[in-house]
Amino acid sequence: QRRLQLEEQKAEQQLIIDQLNNKLLDTSEKHEMENLQREYDEFKQPDIDGDDRISRTEFNMYVKNYLSNYPGLTEKDYPKFEEFDHDKDGYVSFQEYAQQMAVQAQEAELDQYYAQSQGASGKKEAQKANALYDLYGSAADSGGFNDLYAQIRN
Repeated sequence: QRRLQLEEQKAEQQLIIDQLNNKLLDTSEKHEMENLQREYDEFKQPDIDGDDRISRTEFNMYVKNYLSNYPGLTEKDYPKFEEFDHDKDGYVSFQEYAQQMAVQAQEAELDQYYAQSQGASGKKEAQKANALYDLYGSAADSGGFNDLYAQIRN
C-alpha cells in the first residue's frame, strides 16, 4: 500500500511538473511575441508609406530624427543604410532590420566593455549601447523569426 501511495504521489508530482513546464513555455512564447511586436513597431516608424519596407529616404529621415533625441550620438554612431540592406535591393525588410539590430546592439555592448577595460569611463559607449538597446529591443533573442513575423503580419 505504501508503494501505491508513493507511485500516486509521483504521478501527481509529474502532472504538476508538466503543467508548470507548459505554463513556462506559454509565458516564454508570449514574451517572445511581445518583443517581436515591439521590434516590428520600431521597424514601422520610419516606414512612412506603409509598404512594409524602408527606403533609403525613409531611413535617412528616421536617423536624423532619432539622433535629435540622443544629442550625444552622431551619424557615425548610427549604422548606415547599406548595413541594413543585406540583399542590396534598395530597401530594408523587417527581417534585415531585426538581424542588423541584433548585430548593432552586440557591437555597442562590446564597444562599451572595451572602453571600460581600457580604463575609460565607457560613458559615451554606454550611452550608445543603451540607445541601441532602447531602439532595437531584443532582436538577438527572437527565435523562430519567420513564424513569429508571419503571426505579427496577420
